[in-house]
Amino acid sequence: MSSIMKFLRKFKKDTEGVVAVEAVIFLPMLFWMLAAVVIFFDAYRTKSVTEKAAFTISDMLSRETNSINATYVTNTRSLFDAMTKSSSDSSMRISVIVWNEASDAYELEWSEIRGEGYTALDTEDLTDLETKLPVMADQDTLILVETLTDYIPVLNVGLGDMTFDTFVFTRPRYAPRLDFTSS
Repeated sequence: MSSIMKFLRKFKKDTEGVVAVEAVIFLPMLFWMLAAVVIFFDAYRTKSVTEKAAFTISDMLSRETNSINATYVTNTRSLFDAMTKSSSDSSMRISVIVWNEASDAYELEWSEIRGEGYTALDTEDLTDLETKLPVMADQDTLILVETLTDYIPVLNVGLGDMTFDTFVFTRPRYAPRLDFTSS
């Protein structure tokens, strides 16, 4: 019995290998926390870049004085993808909306989509968007740019895949409205 007690006392005072054991326990947690911080920051950065790109596209469209066409809209989405450095497919919907005081309703002038995340906006959809749209004067025009971008984290740290969507509206600056021609 005394030899067991001696062994236990000696074992209690022995400190060899403590640092190695602590390192084995804490280093994986430390690396996971570092990876999580990097992934969370990257997701935040991606969301921020997506919103800035959508505002840039909206501002670009608001400065147009000539009609735009299908090629212009396609190239606008390509510009959005280049600005966001998107590795996944993005979607974009550009719509022009007018407020009609006589009918007390928003009216859709035209809507164009690129990508698979949206369907073309129609007049019935405008009732769902009324709470998001601003108060406008009679016959005032609004350019609405909506985008969807998928975000897939490089590592699984509990964040999961996300889709960032933007909803940006701007008034035309130098022309009364932005026209679309199908040719």
